[in-house]
Amino acid sequence: MSPLALETPIYPCDNKLPTRQHCLKVKSLLKLNNDADKNERAMIYMQGADHSMRDDTDVELEFRQESNFFYLTGVDEPGFHVMIDLQTDLVYLIPPTIPDTETVWKGAPDSTSELLKKYDVDVVMEESKFVAYLADTLKPTVIHMLDNAVDEKRQVERPALLEGINCRISTDAMREALYEARLIKFPWEIDLIRQATYISSHAHMALMQATKTRQTTEKQLAAYFRWITACYGLDRQAYIPIVASGPRAATLHYTKNNMPLPEDALVLVDAGAECQCYSSDVTRTFPVSGTFSAEAKAIYNIVLAMQEAVLDRLAPGVMWTEMEDLAIQVLCNKLTEIGILVGTQEELIESGVPYAFYFHSLGHSVGLNVHDVGGRTVYHADHKLEYSPFLVDRALETNMVITVEPGLYFNDTYLKIWTQFPGYQRFFNMDVLERYRSVGGIRIEDTVVITPDGHENLTVAPKTVEAIEALMSSKSKKPLQSNPTLSIPSSNNLIFSSLPNVLSLS
Repeated sequence: MSPLALETPIYPCDNKLPTRQHCLKVKSLLKLNNDADKNERAMIYMQGADHSMRDDTDVELEFRQESNFFYLTGVDEPGFHVMIDLQTDLVYLIPPTIPDTETVWKGAPDSTSELLKKYDVDVVMEESKFVAYLADTLKPTVIHMLDNAVDEKRQVERPALLEGINCRISTDAMREALYEARLIKFPWEIDLIRQATYISSHAHMALMQATKTRQTTEKQLAAYFRWITACYGLDRQAYIPIVASGPRAATLHYTKNNMPLPEDALVLVDAGAECQCYSSDVTRTFPVSGTFSAEAKAIYNIVLAMQEAVLDRLAPGVMWTEMEDLAIQVLCNKLTEIGILVGTQEELIESGVPYAFYFHSLGHSVGLNVHDVGGRTVYHADHKLEYSPFLVDRALETNMVITVEPGLYFNDTYLKIWTQFPGYQRFFNMDVLERYRSVGGIRIEDTVVITPDGHENLTVAPKTVEAIEALMSSKSKKPLQSNPTLSIPSSNNLIFSSLPNVLSLS
């Protein structure tokens, strides 16, 4: 494997994100319309994440902002607070108080003018001054907060910044409003996800090309993925990369990544980088040897048919539950065609038999979390937050960003349960099943955005058998392009700079 041919990278611009749009959207979703609400001086308060240390050490862990706080502020730094005045729509940012002695280790913090330039806020105020300003000038009568600080008796623990403030704390509506707001993206949010997905797609392509160049391991591929995305300016992953080869590909969230790649096996790579805290989520499965076996090709094409059937129908107004059912129908029919399952579609699906090979949901929302919030009913049970399945009673809407990720797995533990369950043996042709068992597992995952006329697939990594084999062939061992600048489509050119081609493999 030769090193990447690196040009000087042009990283994403540092323009401030227009997060005031988010604040106003959350305000509208709080539905403060009745007379009692109108007579109250209402505010939103949220505290961002702080530094964390490794257990019993002074070794600092990598910081990543709490997603709801980032949604309202765009701040990816520790120790901040935000207060939003719902009467005036002013956004107050309260930075942490940093002692002069700490600047020896961390450097001087941003000044007020620098913070105002970086973030879409109106006022930056020191903690000590803001407490008095809140009590004497703003005088809120109700402050809306998340219920993170609620104990088992549903009593709110008042944050230190609000101690001594005589007002009511409300946690009834904040989470629901935030989650609903985050489900439907603004165009600039989609741009950030598009950029993360575009770069992650090319990293997946580089892994396909690199796998055949020498014997390698799951861990090396995971590290290589991280390095490539970092070369493009995305130095943080949306989740721990999954690099699962052979039978390990049948384990859904396998993250040990500690085995050599068998030459005659498939490798499933589920990995995506973050762009300014916005996630991508991409999975590709490809043969270590560069060529699919007959059995692997047959199973792979079943999963691809599942995904294509769903993608062909995605549009606003489509029920997600119907897409879940469609994927199962395709899976059932294809497994029957190759002889693994025996019976009619009706009796197989009614008995749940296809779920022996496919035991996760079809997809999820993508945003500031890779499994993003929204589209699920939130309720409390036994003092715990519980959520309904994704879009269980709701149609797709324009500017939702979701994954479509069907899979087919030969998981030994799960298959043992299904094939030995009384009365179910008749649904399985074990001789045929054994012929395909060594395939392990296959998942194909794209991140898509719902558009007014259908959908846009943000994922550009190849996914047909022919395209993958062509990319992995020796004839494809050349730079992706003759060292041009990659241009990423964007509806907000202020946020992006163009990116160079850093994936030149020889």
